[in-house]
Amino acid sequence: MLISEVSKICNITKKAISYYEQQGLLDLKCSENGYRNYNEDDIAILKEIAIYRKLGLSVPDIKLILTSKDKSKALHDFKFIKEFRLQQEKVQFDCFNYLLESESSIEEAFNEVGYKLDANLTIKDKLLLTFPGNYGLYLYFHFGKFFDEKIDTNDKIIAYNRIVEFLDNMGNLEFPEDLQVFLAESFDALSRTHLKKMAADFDSIMNDLDNYLEVNHESVVGYLEYRNSDDFKASPAYRMQQILVGFQKSSGYYDIFISNLKIISSSYRTYLEKLHVANEKFISRFPQR
Repeated sequence: MLISEVSKICNITKKAISYYEQQGLLDLKCSENGYRNYNEDDIAILKEIAIYRKLGLSVPDIKLILTSKDKSKALHDFKFIKEFRLQQEKVQFDCFNYLLESESSIEEAFNEVGYKLDANLTIKDKLLLTFPGNYGLYLYFHFGKFFDEKIDTNDKIIAYNRIVEFLDNMGNLEFPEDLQVFLAESFDALSRTHLKKMAADFDSIMNDLDNYLEVNHESVVGYLEYRNSDDFKASPAYRMQQILVGFQKSSGYYDIFISNLKIISSSYRTYLEKLHVANEKFISRFPQR
């Protein structure tokens, strides 16, 4: 099928189709006479691209979705970003009205508009805005349940700024090539649904640890024996754990990130308190482990 036919079927201009090809969204082969041939798969991809463009996604964003190993996860990520932006646009619209209807000075408007925009943001939204891209998404999802609060006191503002400065200047965490492969495969194997279920299961265990340890005593013993075994110490998971522990100790992760996180997030403080109680119970039940 020629580009002129595809253009009519997909309601996309020929120049747009050529541009998508140049950007690597389509992988076409030319016929013997030099014309590009499009098949049904190419048409499906072009229609998918058209949908994403109407949803306001950029070509680089679309490329990330099309090449993702987990398209559903990628779409969820962009959906979260879109929700965040819509919330921001609503507040921005209100700020436009403030500027038009008030007779404030630039200094007054600067303070008022900045306050309204920042006050609307949760901690995780601010981090997503401060660190665009995959790094912000990692923070958004990894710590999201602790970041649903707003920065509404001076102490929280100071603590948040310390966290941002720490994250922005933190050195890169480097893994050997084999551990990079292990990490990528492990991450790809976990959907967001799995991650949410794991978090919910963990919360359930924390809230009734005595019963969990009683019911699952043999499984816990078996797990602890494996953790102390030579097999585990030779595994990629153990090696990665040791690298992470060393990096966290040397980077100031506990002294700066965790200490300030406890200031800005009451839910994280509560989590740490529960974790401390659970750890004491666990040690008393398995003192030699």
